[in-house]
Amino acid sequence: MGDVAMMQVAARRLCELWPCARIEAVTSAPHLLQTFCPAAVPAPFYEKAAWMASRDLCICLRQSLPACLACALFKCERTIWLRLPALADLALWIKSVCLGRPFSPPAAFRSRLKSADILVVSGMGILNDPFAGSAISLLDEIEAALNAGLSVFAFGQGVGPITDPLLWRRARAVLPRLALISLREGRTGLPLLRALGVPPEKILVTGDDAIELALEQKPSEPGNAIGVSLRLADYAGTDQHTARSLAAPLQDAADALHAPLVPVPISFENGESDIRSAELLLGPHCREHCQNLACPQDVIRLIGSCRVVVTGAYHAGVFALAQGIPVVALIQSPYYEQKFKGLQQQFPEGCHLLDLRTPLSSAQIRDTVLAAAHSADHSRDSLLAAAARQVELSRQAYRQAASLYPLPQ
Repeated sequence: MGDVAMMQVAARRLCELWPCARIEAVTSAPHLLQTFCPAAVPAPFYEKAAWMASRDLCICLRQSLPACLACALFKCERTIWLRLPALADLALWIKSVCLGRPFSPPAAFRSRLKSADILVVSGMGILNDPFAGSAISLLDEIEAALNAGLSVFAFGQGVGPITDPLLWRRARAVLPRLALISLREGRTGLPLLRALGVPPEKILVTGDDAIELALEQKPSEPGNAIGVSLRLADYAGTDQHTARSLAAPLQDAADALHAPLVPVPISFENGESDIRSAELLLGPHCREHCQNLACPQDVIRLIGSCRVVVTGAYHAGVFALAQGIPVVALIQSPYYEQKFKGLQQQFPEGCHLLDLRTPLSSAQIRDTVLAAAHSADHSRDSLLAAAARQVELSRQAYRQAASLYPLPQ
C-alpha cells in the first residue's frame, strides 16, 4: 500500500505541473493503475522485463565464475546492452531459441523510453543492501535513460544502507547524474548520497510523498484503538517468534487502555503479508478487519481510528504520524533501524523506538506502548505541523523539477 500511495501522489502532482503531458507508469496490474492513478497510462511490465533481460545474458555463467571474472563479464554485458542494443537483442533471441523459450522483443520498451522526455522514479526504498539486485536493475534503467538524453528525477527515496561493493559502484556511477533526488529522511540518506558523489544542490530532504494522502484524511481527534503492523521478512529480521513474543505485552497494553487491538496491514504480498503476521499476534479473527482494505485510503482511515500504532512496517508509521498519531516502531535489522530512525528525525515528537535486538521484558514493551498512547493528545499538533512542513517540501521538489524541465503546457 505504501508504494501505491506514493504513486498516487506522484501522478497527481505530475498532472498538476505538466497538465498536457502523457504520464506512463510501468505496471504488472494495469486495472489497478487505472483505479488508483487514472491520470496515468499503463506501460506493460512484460515489455520492460524483456528489455531488462537482454542485459543479463550470461547470468548463470557469471554465478559460476570467480568474483573478478564475474565482475568483468558483468561490465561487458552492461556495455553491450547500453551501447550495442541490436547485438544484445540478437543474443537474447539466440538464447531464447536455444532454451526453447518464447522471445519477447526488447525493442518495445527501449522505444517507449527513448520517446519520453523525462523519467520519474517514484518513492521507494530499494536502494540498499537487502534489495541489491532490484537496486542494480533500477540503476541500470536510470543509466539507460540518461544515456538516451532523458532528465531523471527521483522523489521520496529511501537510500541505504549500502555496503555491497557492486551496488556501491553502480550507485556512485549513476546517482550523481540525476537532475534531482528527494529523500524521505536526512539522517543517513543525506550523508550517504554525498559520499556517493551526488552534488549537494541536487539533493532535497522532503519526507515521504505518501504523507500528503494521510494528512488529507486526518481525524478530527485521536481514536482509541491500538494499531498493530508487523513485517515478517528476512530484511526485517523478524519471524514467528517475534510475533508471539509481542502478543502478551500488546494485550496487556490494550487491557490497561481499554482499547481494541486492530491490525493495520501495509503489505499484502505473498511471503511478507502483514495479515499473516497479524494473525500470529492477534488471532485468526483479525482477518475480518482486513477484508475491505482495497486501497491506501482504506488503510489510512483504519489507522485514523487508532490512538497509537505499534509497527514493524515503515508506511504504517508514516500513515499514523502524518495523521498526528504516535508510533512505537519495532527495530530488528539494520535496514529498519535506518528507516525508523530517519522517520523519528522527521517526526521527533511522536516516533518511539523499540530495539528488539536487545533483551526487553514484556513490561518494557507494554510501558513503551502506554507512554506513546498517553502522549497522543499533546503530541498531535506538533506531528500534524511536521507532516504539513514535509508535504510542502515535497511539493517544492516537484516544482523544482518542473522548473528544471519545463514541458509545453
